[in-house]
Amino acid sequence: MNEETTGYSTGSTKRKRLTLFISTVGLLLIASTIGIWWFLEQGHSSPTPMSPVPKTIASSVSFSIYYPEQSKLPAGYTLDLNSFKQPVRNGVNYTVSYSNGHKLVFSLQPKPSATELQNFSANYIPLHITYHTSIGQALLGAYNTKTGTETLVSLPANGSSTWIILTAPYDINQDQLKQVLSALRRN
Repeated sequence: MNEETTGYSTGSTKRKRLTLFISTVGLLLIASTIGIWWFLEQGHSSPTPMSPVPKTIASSVSFSIYYPEQSKLPAGYTLDLNSFKQPVRNGVNYTVSYSNGHKLVFSLQPKPSATELQNFSANYIPLHITYHTSIGQALLGAYNTKTGTETLVSLPANGSSTWIILTAPYDINQDQLKQVLSALRRN
């Protein structure tokens, strides 16, 4: 067979093979570039922080435990890693310290019914402001105790069976308190 009977020229066959080779190499380069980019992006993504909640406490309650991420707290605020306790059955307490020994005390417990939450708000913080967080709507107000007035926060977590109650000094900076609430994450 010659070029006239096959209709193909040797130059044409070589060009087709060269085009196929270049296309294959191009696709491999694109695929490897995407693979390298994906690998590097995975390496630069921030790792999930280790939970500070002791496993014995987390496994002993029937609700999710929320705690503030240290990296998102206001300057000078520190989550006390040794403060996680179970003071009562099916509850968890911990503290965040700031400014010369002042503390925020977090108490987490199973979320009560909507009626019980309304009664709590009406009886303990009838005058309050609402602050929306990524985990739910917090009510911030003042509460009179035997020793004076404190800031009181009620935050029932959305999509969870957790109720977060926070007490703080009366004169806490409200913007910093809101930043602490915004730093909360699920265990």
